[in-house]
Amino acid sequence: MNMVKQKPILFIRIVETLVNKMSRFVSDEYPWSKLIREYVMYCAVGCINLVVFAALYWYFSNYATMTRSPETFGWAVSFLISCIQAFILHRWLTFESESEVRSSFTKMMVVYFVLLVVSTTSFYIMVEVIELGELLSWWINTAACGPATFLGLRFFAFPLSDGRVSRQERLENLRERRKA
Repeated sequence: MNMVKQKPILFIRIVETLVNKMSRFVSDEYPWSKLIREYVMYCAVGCINLVVFAALYWYFSNYATMTRSPETFGWAVSFLISCIQAFILHRWLTFESESEVRSSFTKMMVVYFVLLVVSTTSFYIMVEVIELGELLSWWINTAACGPATFLGLRFFAFPLSDGRVSRQERLENLRERRKA
């Protein structure tokens, strides 16, 4: 009986702790509304990336006959290819970043490399050791790593201190360069 009462209290304490820690990131310059808007855009870009990743994964896991673990090989190669696509979309759409391209790409790849190691290892364990199944393992990986990746990208690869350029301003700049 005591354990049942403690579970909701424990859950509330965990949520309070997370909100308090997130409050360190949120300020007048970066309000909750902007954080939530960016996270929604991050998820939308993630959906596009997911479709591309899935197509690449399907191809490599079905046709990569040069390895004994085609599913794991397909995961790793698809992950690397989709990182480039994700960088472009997140830089332009999600974070509207003015970060220097080489620096932000390098930092993003550090975030993604950590994710690659964690997700590939966990995927291998789930699929080939525990035998959970590819799709379930894929969804578990995505749900576990997504929010952490967003925070890594926002505060490390595309920090607020690097400035911001709206999508409209970026398109206008592109049009001006084409005219010149």
